[in-house]
Amino acid sequence: MRTRLLAFAFLTLLSIVPAAAQTVVSPAKGSPLRAEVLNALRTTIEKETGGPVIFVVHALNVMGEWAYVDAEPRRPNSEKVDWRKTKFREAYEADVFSGLILALLHKKAGAWSVTDYVVGPTDVYWYNWLPKYKLPKTLFATP
Repeated sequence: MRTRLLAFAFLTLLSIVPAAAQTVVSPAKGSPLRAEVLNALRTTIEKETGGPVIFVVHALNVMGEWAYVDAEPRRPNSEKVDWRKTKFREAYEADVFSGLILALLHKKAGAWSVTDYVVGPTDVYWYNWLPKYKLPKTLFATP
């Protein structure tokens, strides 16, 4: 009985270690991984902003099959998004809108997809994702 219990504990520990031991990487500008993640996010944010966007990235972290993006969307000519021309107008004019986007992406079957995101957060929104998706705080670190 004791041997079985020890074996179970050991196997449980082995299943936990890989997730905890995964390292967070921040793909460099121009890297294929960075392009994959941002391109997967682009369509969602273009719908939210009403036009094409590029990203000024504050943090892009990847850990295994999860990616976190903290960025400011801009127009392709690098101009800031005119939030007064979006559905976020009231929040922007009330000064309760950051102009940032936070996004959580998940890679399934070889493709990145947006799992959750927020536009214009004024607090640490990603904190809600820790228990919801059982992710470590290290994924959300910003430089």
